[in-house]
Amino acid sequence: MSPARDDTDLVNERCDQALIRIQNYQQATAIYYNINVRSRWFGIGELALRKVFQNTAELNAGKLGTNWEGPYKITDIMRPRAYKLEGIDGKTIQKPWNVMHLKKYYH
Repeated sequence: MSPARDDTDLVNERCDQALIRIQNYQQATAIYYNINVRSRWFGIGELALRKVFQNTAELNAGKLGTNWEGPYKITDIMRPRAYKLEGIDGKTIQKPWNVMHLKKYYH
């Protein structure tokens, strides 16, 4: 073998070792993060608050506007972690909302 081939093999080996180290780090980070994540589930008929986005925020509310709006009633489970909502006044929200944008309402 020529010296150039040995250098190429050494570089490839170092790259593989670095890739393995990165994958181990990412896996450890994911495990550490997922330990603290709590899944949220809602049942039909429960009340929930909905996160306020720019398109649903009150006009001129500014930085001190509310972060959550509602309460809304869960009327249907579309698929895991996606819920159909209905306002307290009985008006149905057209699109389903993901659980990451909902929070349990305690009255």
